[in-house]
Amino acid sequence: MMMKEDPRATVLDGYETFSAKDVSDAAKNGDVIAKEVYEVSAIRLGQGLSILVDILNPEAIVIGSIYSRDAALFADTVRDVLKKEALPGAVEACRILSAALGESIGDIAALSLVL
Repeated sequence: MMMKEDPRATVLDGYETFSAKDVSDAAKNGDVIAKEVYEVSAIRLGQGLSILVDILNPEAIVIGSIYSRDAALFADTVRDVLKKEALPGAVEACRILSAALGESIGDIAALSLVL
Protein backbone atom coordinates (compact mmCIF):
# COMPACT_ATOMS: atom_id res chain seq x y z
CA MET A 1 0.00 0.00 0.00
CA MET A 2 1.38 3.37 -1.02
CA MET A 3 1.29 6.15 1.59
CA LYS A 4 -0.24 9.43 0.50
CA GLU A 5 2.11 12.41 0.78
CA ASP A 6 1.25 14.83 3.58
CA PRO A 7 0.02 18.06 1.91
CA ARG A 8 1.21 20.00 4.99
CA ALA A 9 4.77 18.70 4.62
CA THR A 10 7.34 21.27 3.60
CA VAL A 11 10.84 21.07 2.21
CA LEU A 12 11.80 23.42 5.04
CA ASP A 13 11.21 20.62 7.60
CA GLY A 14 14.74 19.37 7.00
CA TYR A 15 16.35 22.74 7.75
CA GLU A 16 17.66 23.57 11.20
CA THR A 17 17.47 27.25 10.27
CA PHE A 18 16.30 28.92 7.09
CA SER A 19 16.12 32.39 5.59
CA ALA A 20 13.39 34.39 3.92
CA LYS A 21 15.04 33.45 0.61
CA ASP A 22 14.66 29.76 1.45
CA VAL A 23 10.94 30.29 2.11
CA SER A 24 10.68 32.27 -1.15
CA ASP A 25 12.36 29.52 -3.15
CA ALA A 26 10.11 26.91 -1.56
CA ALA A 27 6.98 28.94 -2.32
CA LYS A 28 8.04 29.43 -5.94
CA ASN A 29 8.50 25.65 -6.18
CA GLY A 30 4.97 25.01 -4.92
CA ASP A 31 5.63 24.26 -1.25
CA VAL A 32 2.22 24.51 0.46
CA ILE A 33 3.48 25.82 3.80
CA ALA A 34 5.81 28.38 2.22
CA LYS A 35 2.98 29.62 -0.03
CA GLU A 36 0.77 29.95 3.06
CA VAL A 37 3.47 32.04 4.77
CA TYR A 38 3.45 34.42 1.80
CA GLU A 39 -0.34 34.48 1.66
CA VAL A 40 -0.66 35.45 5.35
CA SER A 41 2.15 38.00 4.97
CA ALA A 42 0.46 39.53 1.92
CA ILE A 43 -2.89 39.75 3.74
CA ARG A 44 -1.29 41.50 6.72
CA LEU A 45 0.67 43.82 4.43
CA GLY A 46 -2.51 44.69 2.56
CA GLN A 47 -4.32 45.41 5.82
CA GLY A 48 -1.51 47.67 7.02
CA LEU A 49 -1.31 49.48 3.70
CA SER A 50 -5.08 49.99 3.65
CA ILE A 51 -4.78 51.99 6.87
CA LEU A 52 -2.04 54.14 5.32
CA VAL A 53 -4.07 54.61 2.15
CA ASP A 54 -7.15 55.67 4.12
CA ILE A 55 -5.24 58.08 6.36
CA LEU A 56 -2.65 59.54 3.97
CA ASN A 57 -4.32 59.05 0.56
CA PRO A 58 -0.97 58.64 -1.27
CA GLU A 59 -0.59 58.44 -5.03
CA ALA A 60 1.95 55.65 -4.64
CA ILE A 61 3.52 53.42 -2.03
CA VAL A 62 7.00 52.11 -2.81
CA ILE A 63 8.02 48.91 -1.04
CA GLY A 64 11.48 47.37 -1.12
CA SER A 65 13.28 44.38 0.30
CA ILE A 66 11.39 41.08 0.20
CA TYR A 67 8.40 42.65 -1.57
CA SER A 68 10.66 43.75 -4.43
CA ARG A 69 12.19 40.29 -4.76
CA ASP A 70 8.87 38.46 -4.52
CA ALA A 71 6.27 40.91 -5.81
CA ALA A 72 4.65 38.08 -7.76
CA LEU A 73 3.94 36.27 -4.48
CA PHE A 74 2.53 39.39 -2.81
CA ALA A 75 0.96 41.73 -5.37
CA ASP A 76 -2.39 40.10 -6.18
CA THR A 77 -3.30 39.39 -2.56
CA VAL A 78 -2.15 42.83 -1.38
CA ARG A 79 -4.24 44.49 -4.09
CA ASP A 80 -7.29 42.33 -3.28
CA VAL A 81 -7.06 43.20 0.43
CA LEU A 82 -6.63 46.89 -0.37
CA LYS A 83 -9.74 46.84 -2.56
CA LYS A 84 -11.69 45.18 0.25
CA GLU A 85 -10.34 47.19 3.19
CA ALA A 86 -9.49 50.72 1.95
CA LEU A 87 -11.75 53.52 0.79
CA PRO A 88 -12.54 52.91 -2.89
CA GLY A 89 -11.49 56.33 -4.20
CA ALA A 90 -8.25 56.30 -2.24
CA VAL A 91 -7.20 52.81 -3.28
CA GLU A 92 -8.00 53.47 -6.95
CA ALA A 93 -5.68 56.49 -6.89
CA CYS A 94 -2.80 54.63 -5.21
CA ARG A 95 -0.20 52.53 -7.01
CA ILE A 96 1.82 49.90 -5.13
CA LEU A 97 5.33 49.77 -6.58
CA SER A 98 8.45 47.72 -6.01
CA ALA A 99 11.44 49.84 -5.04
CA ALA A 100 13.96 50.21 -7.85
CA LEU A 101 16.74 49.51 -5.34
CA GLY A 102 15.16 46.16 -4.50
CA GLU A 103 16.92 44.39 -1.67
CA SER A 104 19.71 46.99 -1.62
CA ILE A 105 17.43 49.57 -0.04
CA GLY A 106 18.48 48.64 3.51
CA ASP A 107 22.16 48.89 2.61
CA ILE A 108 21.66 52.30 0.99
CA ALA A 109 19.65 53.53 4.00
CA ALA A 110 22.39 52.42 6.40
CA LEU A 111 25.08 54.10 4.31
CA SER A 112 23.08 57.33 4.12
CA LEU A 113 22.93 57.43 7.91
CA VAL A 114 26.70 57.07 8.15
CA LEU A 115 27.26 59.88 5.66
